Amino acid sequence: MDSSIHYDQLQPGEEDRASQLIFKVFDEKVAPCFTEEGCVEFKSFATPEALRERVGEGAFILAARDDTNLVGLAEIRSFEHLCLLFVDSAEQGRGIGKVLVQMVVDHCRNAGTSEITVNSSPNSRTFYENCGFTAQNEEQLKNGIRFVPMKYVLKSGM
Repeated sequence: MDSSIHYDQLQPGEEDRASQLIFKVFDEKVAPCFTEEGCVEFKSFATPEALRERVGEGAFILAARDDTNLVGLAEIRSFEHLCLLFVDSAEQGRGIGKVLVQMVVDHCRNAGTSEITVNSSPNSRTFYENCGFTAQNEEQLKNGIRFVPMKYVLKSGM
């Protein structure tokens, strides 16, 4: 683990920065895979207001920070569905995403969850497979969003 990166929960008031990070990485890496409808649909889920609302409702959003910037985040819904995972493009390849996934896994295991699902963008499928997720079906298209449904089975005692 990179010792210059610190991990904890996203704090109230950080939603604007979180949304900016998500949109930046989404536009660079994911949007080219989506239709225009899919881009609009996804971005409505990641606005500062939408994040603020979910944080206010107790959403569990992990943040990765260096000394000055938010460099990654992961959101888990109901201790069973990883609905956001983004790492700044300039920081990718340093293990930040893997640490965030492991922290989500640990958090869900502690909550008694037996499996975690994710709807992986096509370009992230290999990353999730390397983290222990397996595809549950072929690529899907819903509301213009392309994704591969994947699952991670939590084994007790790990």
